[in-house]
Amino acid sequence: MFEKFTAELQQAFRHPLPGKAAHELLKPYLKINKNLEPPQLLKPKNAAVMTLIYPVDNTPTLLFIERPVYDGAHSGQIAFPGGKIEKSDTSFLDAALRETQEEIGIERQHIKVVGPLSEVYVLASNFMVYPFVGLLNEVPTLILEEKEVANTLEIPLYRFFEKDIIKEKVIKNALGFNLMAPYYDLDGKVLWGATAMMVSELCAILKQQNIRVQ
Repeated sequence: MFEKFTAELQQAFRHPLPGKAAHELLKPYLKINKNLEPPQLLKPKNAAVMTLIYPVDNTPTLLFIERPVYDGAHSGQIAFPGGKIEKSDTSFLDAALRETQEEIGIERQHIKVVGPLSEVYVLASNFMVYPFVGLLNEVPTLILEEKEVANTLEIPLYRFFEKDIIKEKVIKNALGFNLMAPYYDLDGKVLWGATAMMVSELCAILKQQNIRVQ
């Protein structure tokens, strides 16, 4: 099944991305006006992340990291491995691959990059985040950078299509705003914000192309 999935996924990325339309389902919003767009600050910083998919018992599975609790915008959040662009990076993809190796120990030569997802702006930290989707042939051996990664989660892709996986609650962001936040409920763990929007776009691609994940 995983071989069929990877072939179909690579074919799917030859089509236009669903982009903002797919983000809307998981996009946080102000209760007073759901359609009010947050302002984009001048000169946002750039970051890149890697959405890794690999087979667990032949089932396509997504890898997430949990950030440590710290005094910062993304304290304790569930995310994809990644980080800000450095001067040494030759591209956004180069940064995503470098950060993935630094944070969880997966070397770039083992990742088959399928393509990019649509960028997502994060107001709380003023970052424009560029996501990429990568495939691994088998379950990886992880080496965690403990200052950056407290834990990891393996979530089968089919979970994101389950009924009632998406819930909503009030979450206060790092700027102190109370937001209505749609989120994926992962057995009590909350996946929301930019990462959830990226997952939503990936799911939209799979649905549009009728790609089976189970």
